[in-house]
Amino acid sequence: MSIAHAMLGEFEHESKITRKFLERVPQDKLGWKPHEKSHTAGELASHIAIVPGFVVRFALVDETPRPDFAKLFKQPTNVQDVLASHEKSIETVREILPTLDDARLMTNWSATVEGKPVVTMPKVMVLRSIMLNHWIHHRGQLGVYLRLMGAKVPSSYGPSGDEG
Repeated sequence: MSIAHAMLGEFEHESKITRKFLERVPQDKLGWKPHEKSHTAGELASHIAIVPGFVVRFALVDETPRPDFAKLFKQPTNVQDVLASHEKSIETVREILPTLDDARLMTNWSATVEGKPVVTMPKVMVLRSIMLNHWIHHRGQLGVYLRLMGAKVPSSYGPSGDEG
């Protein structure tokens, strides 16, 4: 089994869990945030929705300009837009990831600023650390937001305080 196909299986599992979290974001609390320095619930949910599809494209090229992080945390107008973005992101990963062979995943990708690399790592690490780990990290943050907003937190790897 290739690295990409193994990763796709893990991605499919995580995408279902992520959708449960996104579905629980209260429509009337998209603008809520736990602290003045934090993103709103809507911005965080939107970011979680788009990360995999955004990041998987990095494995198709050897370098890209460092992302504009402000654009990666857009305030949605409703939860349905977040869920639609999530579905589009999932489809992008399903389309691209299986096309990546092991040799390609071992080549480097760099984020650049003014044409100079600021981060360089193998593409497999980009997918593991940003597409998956970073995504799951933010999902955990969203779980805390849900709890603080009074929404029920879904189970992920075992029961939550709200689901057995």
